[in-house]
Amino acid sequence: MKLNILFFALVFCSCNSTSTGTFVISDFSKDTLISPETKTKNPMTLWLYIKGSANDSIMVNGVKWKVSSDKIDSLQLDYFSQKLSIRFEPYKATEGKIEVKYELF
Repeated sequence: MKLNILFFALVFCSCNSTSTGTFVISDFSKDTLISPETKTKNPMTLWLYIKGSANDSIMVNGVKWKVSSDKIDSLQLDYFSQKLSIRFEPYKATEGKIEVKYELF
């Protein structure tokens, strides 16, 4: 019983150390680097949720995306630094608007 209580306490504490945020990109003429502050001491997992539209493929943190306005894409990455950086590259896209929500656990 004590083990179960300890487990749930650890899960609850780790859930409280989440850093979240959202940013919008509409300038597809250049690369963009977002470096938000984090609340977590030892971040481990980065979730990205991308929605919006673009006229061709984009790249976020080195991963190619074909953004569609009728769905939200998600990506889970391991992240081992307190300094969070999210890199957007227009890749083949020349116009569009995307919203990127991030959650860092």
